[in-house]
Amino acid sequence: MKEQSSIPVTKTQRSAKFVKTGFQIGGNYIKHYSKKLFNPDLTKDELNEDNATDIYKSLSELKGSALKIAQMLSMDKNILPKSYIDKFTQSQYNALRYQGRL
Repeated sequence: MKEQSSIPVTKTQRSAKFVKTGFQIGGNYIKHYSKKLFNPDLTKDELNEDNATDIYKSLSELKGSALKIAQMLSMDKNILPKSYIDKFTQSQYNALRYQGRL
């Protein structure tokens, strides 16, 4: 029951969730490029992983059509970096588990 009450339902709550996620992603970029100053060979793997985690968490909390977007994006392996695909694939398994199929 607590999980249901924590789902943002108003337009304002849902918008706030997207804004918060945007700030988190911005923070991830700042962290990445700060590290890159000291290590120019640093790849974007950690950045992609952090962003994928933050976006997936946000979409999971929004449920419904937002979570369906993650499911659809995970199906095409050529659209996003691997860390996004790996994280968004969890949405398919979570949906099946929720439906009692796993």
